[in-house]
Amino acid sequence: MRRWPWLGLVALAAMPALLRQPPTPPEGRADAGATSIRPAPQPGGASDYAVLHARELVSALTAYEAQADEHERRRMRVEVDAACRAPVLLRLDGRDDPDPRRDPARRELERRCADLPVPSMFVPLAETNLPDEEAPDAQAGARALERLRLAGDGEDLAAAWLVAFQSGVLPQNEIFADHRRLLPAEAEALIRVVLDWRVCARQRACGADSLIALRVCALHGCAPGSDVQSAWHQALSPRDYESAMAIHIWLQQWQLHAAR
Repeated sequence: MRRWPWLGLVALAAMPALLRQPPTPPEGRADAGATSIRPAPQPGGASDYAVLHARELVSALTAYEAQADEHERRRMRVEVDAACRAPVLLRLDGRDDPDPRRDPARRELERRCADLPVPSMFVPLAETNLPDEEAPDAQAGARALERLRLAGDGEDLAAAWLVAFQSGVLPQNEIFADHRRLLPAEAEALIRVVLDWRVCARQRACGADSLIALRVCALHGCAPGSDVQSAWHQALSPRDYESAMAIHIWLQQWQLHAAR
């Protein structure tokens, strides 16, 4: 068995290959015909919403961590660190020149994150046990699918998705109507988009003022007032947006059906 503790960096390296650079990017929300990312039926905790929308992020995060358990604190720190990492990544990448499509979100993140420690630039994925080089046996494939079925959101889902992908047990012909096959870098980058949609829906933080939307807009640029789904719709090529949406829909339906 081998471990890929560095898989999280693949998403940062591979994401530019998935992005488009159209002469005139689409404005505002995604097309009306596109499937929307609906909030979870039950609202996330009020404190989750408060942190992800807080103008005074340090105060909101301090209050949240005083009430939350260790798992919740770690989960929220992942979201906050990911958002506060965006302006630093832009500087490290040499992409901090004036850009009207990125600057409003970047400046707002810099303001909210000003009194927080600079997060690490290394973003490890949850340790992922990949199969041996030989073809996985049926039992290993079944275990990979069971792990994916039980996964919630965050790194556990990303790791479970990648194990199933590397094991060759994902029904890609069922997921994608045109029977496309993902490359490993695509599988890693697109599950990150899906995670943004799932997390923001669960925490009711998909709006333009949330840390998740600000992060996507700061890194990739977006029209004013873009929510999380619309920001990704503008950032991704049409093919990759369709792929992310197909994965999102399939995971929702498959996990719900498999749980019955």
